[in-house]
Amino acid sequence: MPTSAQVVLGTTATVIVAESNFDQTACLHNLGGGAMYLGAANVTTSNGYKLDNGDKLTVAVGDHEALYGITASGTQTVAVLKQIN
Repeated sequence: MPTSAQVVLGTTATVIVAESNFDQTACLHNLGGGAMYLGAANVTTSNGYKLDNGDKLTVAVGDHEALYGITASGTQTVAVLKQIN
């Protein structure tokens, strides 16, 4: 069964999809205000995948992996719908 949440990201890497013993699929929606950057625990605005204001993305998150996000400044909210595969 899918689960949903809204995660507020700031200038410190924050978990968007927590590590699990199972593969997961996550649908992300940047709810606005600016860009956010996605990646591993070491994500930065220089090495992260940029998700612009209003963008949507579906991403696979492998077992024993997590997905993190960060902003360049301020805070941004990302809506998350995830399903364990």
